[in-house]
Amino acid sequence: MIQPEDIRQKAERLYPKFLREWLDGNDAFFPRVIPSNRDLNGATQARAAEQVQRLREASKEVLGYGYSVTWEERRSRDFGRNLFPVRISFETAADFLRYLRRLEEFERFRRAVTQTCDEFPVLRPWIRSQTRAFLGVVEEVDGLLHVLRYLRDHPRPDVFARELPLPVDTKFVERQAAILRPWLDLVLPAHAVRADEQHFERRYGLKYAEPHLMVRVLDPTLQSELALPWSEFSLPLQALEKLRVSKATVLIVENKVNLLTLPPLHRAIGLGSLGDNITILRSVPWLLHSPIYYWGDLDVEGFEILSSLRSFLPHVQSILMNADTLTHWRSLAVPGTGAAPAVPRDLSSSEQAGFDMCREFNLRLEQERIPQAVVVNVFNQLHLDD
Repeated sequence: MIQPEDIRQKAERLYPKFLREWLDGNDAFFPRVIPSNRDLNGATQARAAEQVQRLREASKEVLGYGYSVTWEERRSRDFGRNLFPVRISFETAADFLRYLRRLEEFERFRRAVTQTCDEFPVLRPWIRSQTRAFLGVVEEVDGLLHVLRYLRDHPRPDVFARELPLPVDTKFVERQAAILRPWLDLVLPAHAVRADEQHFERRYGLKYAEPHLMVRVLDPTLQSELALPWSEFSLPLQALEKLRVSKATVLIVENKVNLLTLPPLHRAIGLGSLGDNITILRSVPWLLHSPIYYWGDLDVEGFEILSSLRSFLPHVQSILMNADTLTHWRSLAVPGTGAAPAVPRDLSSSEQAGFDMCREFNLRLEQERIPQAVVVNVFNQLHLDD
């Protein structure tokens, strides 16, 4: 026979469904029958009496709230004439919530939903599908709505999140980014959201501590055209975007030392040390019209980075990233991470063959292991045009 602890487990599992039904305005959720095994077969008479007594003592009949038990007098061969439970149910929402000790929680949830949806009704479907996540932020709703209002009225403000003139702490936006992102996507107009950008601040036009990118200008003439006093330096992303680079070939190199040891090349500029941050380059406008070569490690991660780069710069060519290179220098390879992802998109047949080798044999040929003389020769053979 079902016991009070079993009913509590069933009620806990039912709670999210109750919240969704309440959000839908369903007033017919209660009374709610709890499916249960009410059979006493197999129990001794003493054990059956104990089970029935425990069920009664934890019920609304005794406590004044919680589940109700409908009893029916029956004659049983094993237990004689006795009252047997034939239905277990929660008759009202108050019975249900008090039983779960969630009356106050639900009231906070109700107030937060009303407050949120009265101002931003577009968020109701999200709240319905993410009730547990919303329950976790009901105490933060005032602050969340302040952020939504401000960014709706001042789209892409180009300030740091902590500079927003709002009555929240300086780390509030950062702390609540996981909730704010889907809400902002729903609330803000399309022109206020960079839909192709995953980074939170870049997506919504906020400043952030930008990563610095290593840059090497490989041609003194190009350096002079750009009015740069140095041939190698680092720049924040926004400064890189504003460089007036034209008619230049771009070499993107993963390893910092490899970038610093690239040979002089006609009208070429090198970028490096980006790793998984490669996608930040999507905001650099002059890359769209520049010939680009990418040279990274020969491992599954390196080919994934190459694929990510091609997702927004499809004209990128690779250097020393193919099966022939890996076969020739396999003696220099070390074990990879063991990752076995699906084949990335946008790889050429020779690149895909290299990826397959890395995945199958767990190989990693770090780009700095290839002899420098070989590297210089490969780059010198690019025959970069004017």
